[in-house]
Amino acid sequence: MASEVTYAEVKFKNAPPPPAETKGVSLPLVPPERSTAQSALQKPTWRFLWLVSALLLLLCVSLLIALIVTLLKGTGGCEEHKALPQSSAEWHCVLGRAEEKGQVWTCCPMGWKHFQSSCYYFSIDTMNWGDSEINCTGMSSHLVVINTGTEQDFILNWIKRTVTSLQQKNYYIGLTDQAQEGQWHWVDQTPYNETAALWRQDEPSNSNMENCAVMHIETNANRKNWNDIPCSTEVHRICETAATSF
Repeated sequence: MASEVTYAEVKFKNAPPPPAETKGVSLPLVPPERSTAQSALQKPTWRFLWLVSALLLLLCVSLLIALIVTLLKGTGGCEEHKALPQSSAEWHCVLGRAEEKGQVWTCCPMGWKHFQSSCYYFSIDTMNWGDSEINCTGMSSHLVVINTGTEQDFILNWIKRTVTSLQQKNYYIGLTDQAQEGQWHWVDQTPYNETAALWRQDEPSNSNMENCAVMHIETNANRKNWNDIPCSTEVHRICETAATSF
């Protein structure tokens, strides 16, 4: 008698499911590589690198220019200020302070003397009054207009300090009564204040021949030293112009 064979189906717990059958398709054992397009996005091309480099270079140049401009402003260079006499090739600047602006540079042409908000030129040569005024206007200035006692003191003290042989010297100022005798006026149209005038004793003489004012300076000169003389007299001169501040 032939023996019978018995088959039993055995199921294992937690066993992975059998792979799905796909006709004619073999499933890979490893995940597929990324597509060529995706790989290209991750790897920048040489054109992209060139563009980034150009932008970085442009940024660096812009920062350098901004730094140079800032440094030039900080040093207070006077090259940009052209309001003062063009005949002066060099400038002299001093650093001061203004309450509303902080640090302020004040510039005068080289050879001119700075006081408060003005620049002063003291001539070595001599001219008559008319030529003196023309010489001053040719340097974008005018014969000095003295508005205060402190300005008068500055001019007087500067001349006394710098002139070695000071016996008698006259310096034209911008005051004249050529238009009408006894009616004194300043060249810049500043109102003439007779009570604040600094004439020498018994001056002005108001002679028809003496129509131009000078500062008459001698060794023991005091602050009241204005005098009227003939305008044709050749003496020294003092020019004044506004200082440039920024």
